[in-house]
Amino acid sequence: MNYDTSLYVENLQKILSEPLCIQGNPQYLDISSSQLIEDELLREAKDQVPPSDPLIKGLGLILESMEKGPFDLTRFGINELLKSYLFKVNEENQEYCTMCYLNCIYQIYLYGLMEYYPFTDLLWEYLSLCFHAMGIYLVDHKLDKGCQVFLNKVSTMGKLAAQKGLHTSSIQHFLHNLEIRANESGFPDLADNAKNHRFNLETF
Repeated sequence: MNYDTSLYVENLQKILSEPLCIQGNPQYLDISSSQLIEDELLREAKDQVPPSDPLIKGLGLILESMEKGPFDLTRFGINELLKSYLFKVNEENQEYCTMCYLNCIYQIYLYGLMEYYPFTDLLWEYLSLCFHAMGIYLVDHKLDKGCQVFLNKVSTMGKLAAQKGLHTSSIQHFLHNLEIRANESGFPDLADNAKNHRFNLETF
């Protein structure tokens, strides 16, 4: 693996600048989303291939850095992934776009919880700081539906962190600040959700 941070970031930026497949591909048969698979549909799907997805390519590079490289490469990778999200999320795509990006972050987080990963504390501390900035950004830009998706996923990670014995003070602080900002911005449902997640964070 190349440890040049400039080349690593440039490569990620190039990948993540590609158009996202955030609406999925109705021409590709996904078995998990099909309740009834008809023979004709199955025959048509024989030679179908999924679209090229820059998120999967970018995620692969970040996971590779977690396996082989220093934590700084992982940090740069996460930063570029989240910057790409903030560039691309908008009022029309906010829920699905948020889900796609947060699923990538969740995979990174789960990898970081593996027993042999040496930088779990550093990873969780960095993610917690990013979550705070991102949540406030979404509220300030009136992307409350996307923020609901974001909040639910982050709270899931926070609860898992508590179960693993990781600190949750940063997430508690984030949830409290998000509750206040959401109330001030006229999103009472989002504020209530943040409050509930804060109270239930360490309830197993």
